[in-house]
Amino acid sequence: MYIRDIARTLYELKKKLEELERAYDAEESGDRRDSIELELAKARYEHEKVRCILEGAKGSD
Repeated sequence: MYIRDIARTLYELKKKLEELERAYDAEESGDRRDSIELELAKARYEHEKVRCILEGAKGSD
């Protein structure tokens, strides 16, 4: 069950990341785009962190 929860979180983060990437691409330059870029960087970091946790959890089975 633990791995399933991590995988679900990773899936949700991936969806959020895709949504932010679309918003970033659609936005013209300016403060809003800068804000999205910052949020996108945070989401990428979180996605990578959870992905590594999932890989570690799979390896310990």
